[in-house]
Amino acid sequence: MLKLRVGMIKILIMVFLVLPCKVLANDFCADLDKLASAKGVILNNSDNVFKVKGVGRLQFYSAPNKKCALKGVFVIPGDRLYGYVEYKSFYSVMYLSRDGDQISGWVEKERLIDMHKGIAPDYNQDAQQKKSN
Repeated sequence: MLKLRVGMIKILIMVFLVLPCKVLANDFCADLDKLASAKGVILNNSDNVFKVKGVGRLQFYSAPNKKCALKGVFVIPGDRLYGYVEYKSFYSVMYLSRDGDQISGWVEKERLIDMHKGIAPDYNQDAQQKKSN
């Protein structure tokens, strides 16, 4: 009976030590995501399509920090992403999978090639073309 109590106490101590660390990590990433989304540079929707370059998987993060990795969420070279916000060395992006799922997160921008295309028309360019005609 005493061994059972000691075992239960050890388990409770581990839970109370590990759980707050996990919660703090989640809070850190959520807070950083909010900060980066608010303070980052918003990308122009007429020039926000990127292609993944390099070798191997490009990891998704819940916030622009390597401590905030989304396990099992990644894209591969050749995949196209839609960028929304630039913050330090990361872009906030969305990936549209072949089956139509939208996956959002942060990726390291050094692995992206700007395709000079966008999801919205370039109204400035359209207006300039109309003036010249």
